[in-house]
Amino acid sequence: MREQSLRKLRRRLQKEERKRRRSNSLRYRRLRRLTLILSVLLLAAVAAGWFGRAPLAGWQFQQAQRLFHRGEHEDAVHRLGWVVRIAPDKALASAARLLKAEILELQLNRPQQALLAYLTLVRDDPRSPQAEKALRQAARIYRNRLHDYGNALPLLQRLADAGVADADRIRYQIADCYFRLANYEQARIEFETLQKLYPQSPLQPEVSYRIGVALLLEGKPERAAEVFERTAKRWPDDRFALEALWSLAGIYERRDELVRARRLLAGLRGRYPLPELLEKRIGRIDDRIRRKKKAI
Repeated sequence: MREQSLRKLRRRLQKEERKRRRSNSLRYRRLRRLTLILSVLLLAAVAAGWFGRAPLAGWQFQQAQRLFHRGEHEDAVHRLGWVVRIAPDKALASAARLLKAEILELQLNRPQQALLAYLTLVRDDPRSPQAEKALRQAARIYRNRLHDYGNALPLLQRLADAGVADADRIRYQIADCYFRLANYEQARIEFETLQKLYPQSPLQPEVSYRIGVALLLEGKPERAAEVFERTAKRWPDDRFALEALWSLAGIYERRDELVRARRLLAGLRGRYPLPELLEKRIGRIDDRIRRKKKAI
């Protein structure tokens, strides 16, 4: 009797369990169907402009900024890429692209990807407030990280032509790129252009000195000597005036004007920033003078 009661109870429980499972399964399927319908409707609404892409893109940009400040850089880059794709106006897209490029460069150390983002921004929105910064950053990556001076030049030239506030420094970088490419004549021309266009620039002493160096490397020591002398007279207390005198002494040495070179170097005592190197050089000249006297 007890076994029969147990069997009935077991059958009833199993029946209730099957009923419960069917009910849950049906509810689950209905819930999934409803979720799918709502998702489709939401996407359709966005596509139709019911909610507008601008608020959605703006919200995504804010989320990307939060991720960036939390140090979640990969996720921030992913979000910013999405903002660029859906933003209806160029201003937001450019802001997103600039932030993405800066994260790629400075946080994730991916200069090539950052470079692409900077240059794409300049191409797609050249008049935006972000374009100038993107140009600068792209030129800096080429110059300082990739040492690709040839590709840096047109970007720097574009900045110079745009009349940026620090155009003298941009002109200096242009000249320096030519110098590093061993095009010393063009480097000198660019330095001379800077000299004429920006007479009040604080870079003038260094520019004057580097014109002399370029002339030396062009094989024009006489003209270089004139530039070094002029640099030292015009800015006597500047460190590049000291370097100009150091280089001028080298020209005298090559001419075998040893006494003149020694006198010039001796005048740098107490002023030249590398006194030990200065004394060694004076000592070598003294040795040459003694050997020359013995030969006589």
